[in-house]
Amino acid sequence: YGAVGDGVANDAPAIQAAVDAMAASGGGVLQFGPRRYRLASPVTVNGVSIIFQGAGFTEGPAPRDGTWFTIDTTGFTPFTFTGVNTRGCAVRDIAVHQTHGAAQVPGWTPTAYDFVFRVQDCLGSIDFENVFLCAVNRGIWIDNSGRFNIQRLRGQVFTGGIEIDRSYDIGRIDHVHFWTFATSDDDVLAYQQQNLDAILLRRNDGIFLDDIFALGARSVLRFSASASGVTTKFYVGNLYTDFAKYGVWIDGSGVDGQIANATTQGEAITPVGAVLPGSNGIRIDGSNTRLHVGNLRVDAVESNAIVVAGSGNRFDVFSFRAERFNTLNDGSAAIQVANVASGTPNAVYVGTPPLLSNGNGGPLANTGTNGFVASGGPAGRIDRPGVMVGGENNGLYLPASGEIATVAGGTEVLRATSAGTVTVGGPTSAPGFRVVTPASSVNVVEARSAITAQAPSLSAAGSDANVNLTVAAKGTGTVVAQTRGATALEVGAAATPVNSVRINGSATGTAVGVVAQGSDANI
Repeated sequence: YGAVGDGVANDAPAIQAAVDAMAASGGGVLQFGPRRYRLASPVTVNGVSIIFQGAGFTEGPAPRDGTWFTIDTTGFTPFTFTGVNTRGCAVRDIAVHQTHGAAQVPGWTPTAYDFVFRVQDCLGSIDFENVFLCAVNRGIWIDNSGRFNIQRLRGQVFTGGIEIDRSYDIGRIDHVHFWTFATSDDDVLAYQQQNLDAILLRRNDGIFLDDIFALGARSVLRFSASASGVTTKFYVGNLYTDFAKYGVWIDGSGVDGQIANATTQGEAITPVGAVLPGSNGIRIDGSNTRLHVGNLRVDAVESNAIVVAGSGNRFDVFSFRAERFNTLNDGSAAIQVANVASGTPNAVYVGTPPLLSNGNGGPLANTGTNGFVASGGPAGRIDRPGVMVGGENNGLYLPASGEIATVAGGTEVLRATSAGTVTVGGPTSAPGFRVVTPASSVNVVEARSAITAQAPSLSAAGSDANVNLTVAAKGTGTVVAQTRGATALEVGAAATPVNSVRINGSATGTAVGVVAQGSDANI
């Protein structure tokens, strides 16, 4: 069909002619040889299933061996796949290179090329397999087309790698590797760190991502919004980000998903060893997010490893490590939770004790917020506590609403209720000690231990100026004071007591007194 493949002639019309011929005969495989095909006008696949099959490629900063599409002209989309009958198309074993003429100096920006591949209104599958995007401004756009499969995608992209919206069926992105294949120039990477969203997801009703790596980006995974909604029920297997401002950035509200393993690093490009201003491992700017992470490591961030802004967010992380945070040494916490003046506060749950290293003494969580960071566990039961300590029958559980109990060896030894009742030494039916707190209490019993040569004490305390201390027996029981293992004093009462004995202390120079008192006239 007239393709030259010399990197000079515009081969797009020949490719379009081949596509049109295949459309007339029902589709098939369009094979590209080991040549450089220059594209200076658009190619559109509409209503036919065609596999674009290349001859592979040699990775490098410029076109070399294998099948390459080269682009040096703006103002058009090189490849568009559209129409429901285009489902089943694929692009395989092909490399793409774009020319950027700007000098690589501070303030560098890429040439404003459109996405190389646009998948529009196909409703179903268009696949990309073993594709190399070398010095590409924007890579793959998918809209209103689900069941896509992007795997073994590599290269260096400057502004956008993959952007997806209105995917109403499960899509898959696997084995992505964005690295400095084209250039490691500081000014280019500085642009990427402020502008590149490696994978940008808007409305996706379930999507699987695994083995994702990117170096030099504003965000590696960004969950944003469109007029159609946000991403829900996403699943990420393994994520590793390097020299990225945000490893995961959620700025859409209502995002819902989970990540198995994630490692993020937020270094700046220059100077060597510095961290990128404003960097965070995970940043949530939307509201009502539900994010679950199994294992999370965040390295080298300016202030906070995790930021939870917005409102009504819940973030669960089982195992969390923050290495080199609070680099400004201003007391920044590993986890920053915004205060919510109006609406539902944010909540962060950490499953295991976090590992915080080289944080200049920064705390786990910030103060001054009505959100919270806590370790959460199920309610449990007496023989299988919700939070276990050292064994499956030791720990904490919730016996009822508004109560919490401690179990040791399968036996309840402490219970506290929201009413202020505390039982110690056994279950509530047979405790060794019980504390009852009446409503609006102001006076208390205070037990104090003592140092060597001093006696411990039991005393009355509270807000009243004078507070009596009552020691009472039940029924006909007596109050007994012992010393040396024997009874020294026993206090009892008649069945209907009206008279009693009072012992008074005395001031200097006066005698102590034992006084009879009561309702009788003479005692």
